[in-house]
Amino acid sequence: MADEHGFLKIVVTGPESSGKTTLAQALARTFGTGWVPEFARFYLAHLGRPYVQGDLSRIGAGQRHWEQWYRRNGIKSAEKPVLICDTDWTVLQIWEQYRFKADGRFQWQQGYGPATHADLYLLCAPDFPWQPDPLRENPEERELLFGRYERLLLDREAPYIALRGAPAARLEIAVAAIRKLL
Repeated sequence: MADEHGFLKIVVTGPESSGKTTLAQALARTFGTGWVPEFARFYLAHLGRPYVQGDLSRIGAGQRHWEQWYRRNGIKSAEKPVLICDTDWTVLQIWEQYRFKADGRFQWQQGYGPATHADLYLLCAPDFPWQPDPLRENPEERELLFGRYERLLLDREAPYIALRGAPAARLEIAVAAIRKLL
C-alpha cells in the first residue's frame, strides 16, 4: 500500500542504540533510495544549550520538513518507490512522555502535525551493546523504552515488526516485509 504520492513510507523506530540508523542506511542501499535522517540529532548537536520540552515542537517541524524534502528529492532515482525514515513522531512521543512526563497534548505535535501511520514500522530491539554518544541519555532503560514503543504501536494499531538479533538478520526480515508491500 503506497501513500498518495505512490511511495511506501517505512519508519525505523525504537530506543537509543538499537541499530536504527544502521538499518535505515542498509534499507536505503537495498532499495536504491535515500533515507530521512533523524532531525533531532542535527538540532541537538547545534543547539548550544540543554534542550527543553519546548524544543520538541521545533524538532517535530524539522523532522516533518525533512520527510517532505526527501519525499520530493531523495527518491527520484529509486528502483522501488520506498521512503525510509530513521524515526518519526513515535520517537518524539516516547521521548516527550518519558523525559518530560507529558500526557495528552504534546509539544512535538505543534511542529510535526497529526500522527499519521507509516506503511510499516520496523521496531528495533535494544539487543546490541550500548554505544556511548553525547546525545544518548538512557543506557539502563532501553528495554523499558522498547516496551513503550511497542505499546504505542499496538495502541495506535500501526503495522509493525519487532526486530531482534544481528544487523544482517534484521535487514533480511525487513527487506522481505517491505517487498510484500510493493
